[in-house]
Amino acid sequence: MISKDKIRLMTDLAIYEKRHEEDVFKINKYYKADYIFWNLLLAFLRFTVFAVIVLAINMVIRPDVYFYNINLNGIAAMLRQVLAYYLIGLIIYLVISYNVYLSRYKKARKGMLFYATKLKRLARRYNYSGREIKR
Repeated sequence: MISKDKIRLMTDLAIYEKRHEEDVFKINKYYKADYIFWNLLLAFLRFTVFAVIVLAINMVIRPDVYFYNINLNGIAAMLRQVLAYYLIGLIIYLVISYNVYLSRYKKARKGMLFYATKLKRLARRYNYSGREIKR
């Protein structure tokens, strides 16, 4: 028998699936460690590309700073300084990225639990125990 409660529940589930398809259902295909690892790897690559672009732009805008000391000691000192800035920036960016992706994963897990609860409620309305279908 069709009732308003069943229709409302099915409509809520369909709307939830449509709205949260990208963030909840795709994130929950991964284990937490895998999701965070792959996103941190992508964050590392993004930051590295960004750092190279910023360094190249800075070298074009201010060549005197980089080409003033064209001896071995000057180049080594400049490389140490650039590498230090890169590593400090990378560590800060990865810590922030870790916290962001961890919170996204936790939010998606809560959303999936909410969705599963609504599915269980709908199954109870249809008198479906989850093991067998009564015919």
